[in-house]
Amino acid sequence: MLPNLHLTGGARVAVELSDRMVERGHRFHIMIPSGRRKLPWLCRAEVIECGPPVKSPLFAVPVGLTAMATRLPRVDLIVASMPPYALLARKVGRWRRIPTVNYVLNDDVHFFDDRSFIRNVWMLSLYRSMARRSIRRTPLIVNSHWTAVRCVAEGGSRPMAIVPHGFNPDIFYPRETPLEPEDTARLVTIGRHVRWKGLAELIEALNLVHRQHYPFRLRVISQDELDLSPAQFPVELVKPVDDLELAEFYRSSELFIHSSWFEGFGMPPLEAQACGLAVVATDSGGVREFLRDGDNAVMVPPREPRTLARAIQRLIEDADQRGRLAARGLQTCTEFSWELATDRFEAALKMAIETC
Repeated sequence: MLPNLHLTGGARVAVELSDRMVERGHRFHIMIPSGRRKLPWLCRAEVIECGPPVKSPLFAVPVGLTAMATRLPRVDLIVASMPPYALLARKVGRWRRIPTVNYVLNDDVHFFDDRSFIRNVWMLSLYRSMARRSIRRTPLIVNSHWTAVRCVAEGGSRPMAIVPHGFNPDIFYPRETPLEPEDTARLVTIGRHVRWKGLAELIEALNLVHRQHYPFRLRVISQDELDLSPAQFPVELVKPVDDLELAEFYRSSELFIHSSWFEGFGMPPLEAQACGLAVVATDSGGVREFLRDGDNAVMVPPREPRTLARAIQRLIEDADQRGRLAARGLQTCTEFSWELATDRFEAALKMAIETC
């Protein structure tokens, strides 16, 4: 049970894992509210769209939940992600005597604290209460040690398994030949309209770099309509149609910048490393699964544009350091794959069926 199948990290994780579970002989269904499917590729699991289509993503939640409760097929286990769906899964599971698992991919309790999506104080308080209930007295699978700590800190159950994400080496791999040398550094980032992704802080940092007369240009990869007008430097917004084009945008760059306030895992920096890029990243929590400051990345505190600017300046200046970080990043990537993630995910689901 999921809120959508958009081109976002959570949906991509669901498709990657469910595809591999189907390959291993399991039957897998993905339930979402109707009209919330925008991934540009098909998945092997059966997608069940529930309820009438609703334009508003907020109102799609209650409409979809109501339909999901009645359309659940015969299954051995229910896996849900995001608090409303996790609570519904637990209720339906008790009613039909089916084990349930909450797959937590981020700090669910504080996910909307930036007010980008939920602006009403009362609704935000209601959501936090719902989120805390969804992680208490229920089996949890999480995607990083940081997410596990956040769950326990909010009174949640100790997770039964940590399943880090992976990347697809058939799509995300380095260039065969080096980029043509240019006087202008080629930077790339992922942008979202939500504040906690840190795009505003990144633009502020790069404005500082620009004022110091460092030559660079930034490519922002996003599916959102973003306001990039505060940027005082060359910037381009691109919208890849699929992961193949996303990887090409990575490979045509030299430095990936990750500026989130927090992340449950953070796949883009890992995928960028797999494409041979050096990475500057904020210490956003879940990225600690694969990023190590000074070893395979430069890490700075979140929401500190001046510190981020200095880190970017150093790597624009120092091509040798960029090369060292990129090489170590490629070595790190070998420790993460979707096959390994599926091994852990499959083992956790078998444990849940046997013990719950």
